Amino acid sequence: MTTLGAALVYAFAVAVGRATVLPESNFGLIWPAAAVSVLWMVARIGRRGVVVDIALMAAITCAIVVATGGTWLGSLFGSVAAVVQAVVPAALLRRRRPGLRSHSGARVLDRGELWWFFFAALAGAVLSVPLIEAESLLAGPGWRWDVCLLWLARNLGSIVVLVPLVFATAEHLQRRRTTDRRALLDQLGARVRSRPVEWIALLVATPLVHLAWFLSPGQLTIVFPLLTLACWGGSRLPAELVALQGCLVAALTIGLTAHGAGPFLEAGNATTQIAAAQLYGVLFCAVGLALALERDDRADLASALTRSRDDAEAQAKLLETIVDTMAEGVRVVDRDGEVLLRNAAATRLLLGSEISDEEEPGAGRRADLQGIRNLDGTGLDTEELPFALSLAGTDVRDLALVVRAQPDDERVVAFTTARLPESAGGGVVTMMRDVTVERAELRRAAQVQAGLLPAEVPSLAGYDLAARVVPAGSVGGDFYDWYGLDHGVVLTLADVMGKGAGAAILAATARSLLRAHGRDDEIVRPLVETERSMAGDLENTGAFVTLFHAFVHGPSGTVTYSDAGHGLAAVVGPDGSVRRLRANGLPLGIAPDEPREIETDRLEVGETLVVVSDGVLDALGGSLADLAEAWRAAADARSADEAVAAVVRMAEAGDIDDDLTVLALRRET
Repeated sequence: MTTLGAALVYAFAVAVGRATVLPESNFGLIWPAAAVSVLWMVARIGRRGVVVDIALMAAITCAIVVATGGTWLGSLFGSVAAVVQAVVPAALLRRRRPGLRSHSGARVLDRGELWWFFFAALAGAVLSVPLIEAESLLAGPGWRWDVCLLWLARNLGSIVVLVPLVFATAEHLQRRRTTDRRALLDQLGARVRSRPVEWIALLVATPLVHLAWFLSPGQLTIVFPLLTLACWGGSRLPAELVALQGCLVAALTIGLTAHGAGPFLEAGNATTQIAAAQLYGVLFCAVGLALALERDDRADLASALTRSRDDAEAQAKLLETIVDTMAEGVRVVDRDGEVLLRNAAATRLLLGSEISDEEEPGAGRRADLQGIRNLDGTGLDTEELPFALSLAGTDVRDLALVVRAQPDDERVVAFTTARLPESAGGGVVTMMRDVTVERAELRRAAQVQAGLLPAEVPSLAGYDLAARVVPAGSVGGDFYDWYGLDHGVVLTLADVMGKGAGAAILAATARSLLRAHGRDDEIVRPLVETERSMAGDLENTGAFVTLFHAFVHGPSGTVTYSDAGHGLAAVVGPDGSVRRLRANGLPLGIAPDEPREIETDRLEVGETLVVVSDGVLDALGGSLADLAEAWRAAADARSADEAVAAVVRMAEAGDIDDDLTVLALRRET
């Protein structure tokens, strides 16, 4: 249907052009078929069957030219020239804008594409000129420059004048289907400061002024002053109406020149006169469209900038509202430490609820930090303040400090800092969180957890027993336990994955279950029953428990143990020798149905069984080889308590990120 419709319109346009043939050149004065052919090819090029469209275009051209007095040879070359004139601009336009269609999505070209459009139209006209003169070169009087100029001018004029008008009309019709008339009128004039009354006046005045100028009895021989109308239209009319204005001017000037009126009569013969009129129409359209599209681009840019400014202001307002309503305090300083922003929560935390930013403007470096102290009550130097540490290159995370905003208002605040990138001007953002209640609860939880540890050391003749837990926070997931039997002692050291209250709860549960299922020297059964009971909780929380569980027979020193993925137990001798007790099972919660095994070893007189948590391992360096010094320190100790203290002291000298737990059993006789 596209091909059929385009063919009918093209045939009509060719017939119109042939109706204006000049006798001396056998060329039409106008050639609207050039614009129609470009639109046809834009719609079809790159699609299946386009060869049929090209052949049909050539056949229609040749047939109508022959039917209206053209020679067969001239008609053949003319049809090929018409195809070249259509395909070259269409191919260039489609290359520039692949989605361009004459029947969907059509719109007036923007400023960046206007000059590409002119170049495409000119390229097609120039490349087709030699084909027009082929007949004259082969059988005629030779090359005729006036005919070449007419071909170039009329085809270029047809494309430049009519194609933008068709694009504008198609766009207007599309908008009418989705927009009411008043909104459509507003859209049409959205980029200009004029009104429809001025549009109508200018569209009427432009042909009238040209008519008066061309019919002036004084025979004015210049037309450049008339280009002021193109400038006026380009600056005051919507781009769609600028295309219509150019079309009216081109039609009028060509018609008046053909009827022997106007300044172009001085250009030479009739062929050259019409060519000059065609080129004037091209110039008028080019000036008007260039100005209109440039103005539209500036208007689009201004609108985009306005929208961006409005969006930025709205986002800034939203951000300000969010920051002001945050429960956490936010304090922002520049690279010199001067306060740029402080929200209401930060003001309450640092200065007290009754003091506002208005009462204490321009906070300065430390005006709002005077009440900050260490947890032990000692003061902080300027370089020890959280923002100063961050400016110096060391960000802090959950640094707990005491803030005394008012004499009777003291609280514990956790400070976290982050440096701003230099591209944003540098500086530091400090987040503040009131952890007074939280720390009080953690202290109570720590007291409860400490109460769950064994209060008394079982009496086992010939042995010395000691242990210690140092939580990474107020509470942790490590625990140790023991209980004595008539002929020995049962020892346990466990580590729940993670830190904090959740790990502490799981640790307390594991301890209770182990005690409930193990009041004798049986080693495997308590582990199996504990794992079975905790399987659901461990799966739901994604946690697991590593555990060393052993029974030491007092008279013989035999150590019977099961190690569930812990692997941090060893027997150290007074001479510094070390026997690691290997892990012989997976942690609790990994594979509940796997059977548990037991291993045995023997404590000789002077040897010490030492078990540590992975927090000790991490603090010492993270590898098993790093434990060698800890084993050596335990071997050099004269008691179990000294061995525990020596290992803890070494671990605390490193980076502590997890709970530290050490248990030691020394055989003395």
